[in-house]
Amino acid sequence: MKLGGAKHPLGVALRKLAIRSRAFSGERCGGVVVIFALSSMVLVGLVGGGIDYARLAYRRTQLQTATDVGTLAGGNMLKLAQTTTDRQSISGVTEQAIRDNAKPTTGVPFTVQVSISADGTSVSAQTQEIFPLAFGKIFGVPSATINVGARSSLVGKTRLCVLALDPSSDGTLTAQDQASVTASQCSVYSDSASPSGVTLQNQATILATSICSAGGSAVSTSNSPQPGPKSGCPSLKDPLAVIAPPSSSGCTYTNTVVTSSRTLSPGTYCNGLKVTSGATATLSQGVYIIDTGPLTVDGNATLTGSYVGIYLKNQQTTLNLTAASTIDLTAPKDGPMSGLLFYEDPTAPLLREHRISSNGAHQLLGTIYMPRGKLTVDSHGAVADQSAYTVIVSRQLKVASSANLTMNAMYSASDVPVPSGVGNIGGRLLLTQ
Repeated sequence: MKLGGAKHPLGVALRKLAIRSRAFSGERCGGVVVIFALSSMVLVGLVGGGIDYARLAYRRTQLQTATDVGTLAGGNMLKLAQTTTDRQSISGVTEQAIRDNAKPTTGVPFTVQVSISADGTSVSAQTQEIFPLAFGKIFGVPSATINVGARSSLVGKTRLCVLALDPSSDGTLTAQDQASVTASQCSVYSDSASPSGVTLQNQATILATSICSAGGSAVSTSNSPQPGPKSGCPSLKDPLAVIAPPSSSGCTYTNTVVTSSRTLSPGTYCNGLKVTSGATATLSQGVYIIDTGPLTVDGNATLTGSYVGIYLKNQQTTLNLTAASTIDLTAPKDGPMSGLLFYEDPTAPLLREHRISSNGAHQLLGTIYMPRGKLTVDSHGAVADQSAYTVIVSRQLKVASSANLTMNAMYSASDVPVPSGVGNIGGRLLLTQ
């Protein structure tokens, strides 16, 4: 008997095993095909998803960078933004910078939204793109939404338009009676360490971006200041102390009294200058040095001039713009008194009084610098309200009667520069995402 013969049980078993083995082999091949197909789809999904993810991450980085660049561009323009038109311009610059750097693809939904804070200290942008996915569409996900944002903020920024320098006196900055200081675009500052360095009495008030006192404030008025004064602010050094006085040699004119309308020329006016009797004195462009006598405008007279600087030299020289006067003056745009409308001798006696009582002093464009004196503004009505900007730096400042001292800060609206250290001071851009 042959082992494994046709009729031998072992042979029969071997033949059955061979048949089953062939059947199983066919089933296993089919299963491998299915498994391979499924695995291939998973593999394609993983690889494709990885590619889409990498593209998505790269595009998101591009959009974030573009948005950062755009908000920084807008932030750099904030200091000059005063009007609605300025703010619209900043929004346009910000959006255009984002689009230029993002380089959106035609047909791909792409939007930019820009906003500027109400106080003008920050610009924000939100950028959105519906990003198409190359492999995601295979699995029913044709696109992904990318959202990025950034904000550019001016930190430590101050538009300084009033600075009272006295380091210790009560009432270094005072508003009383029915007077007001309107500085809605800028800050008002007292260097005095006195608990009443800023004093408001009667019905007086101050409206400003901020009211700051190195010491404190004494508020006993029926019209609350807006905002409330801050106490304990850091003392500011005189920002204009580095500006040298204009030079002069001898008298160009002496005992000048203008009683009929005429044009005056720059030079040194010894023993003062007076405009009176309804006359109009027109100052030609340049620097006027008033020496050893007051500058007085009274008797319904007018003092007018464009691009003029007035230097008050020596101890007897004070400013006296009476109620019955009209004043229309613009500071120089260049030269030794660039941006300075009035400049008091820095060696003058302390706390001599300069007075703006004029009911017609609507144009005082430039910086009034009186480092030793006390400036009193006590007109009946608005002062400097038609000026693009006005800055006051004085030893002391008192606003009284029913004067409304208006401190505009529309620096870009004039070609008269703002002296360094006032107007826009400080400020660095802080970028947040």
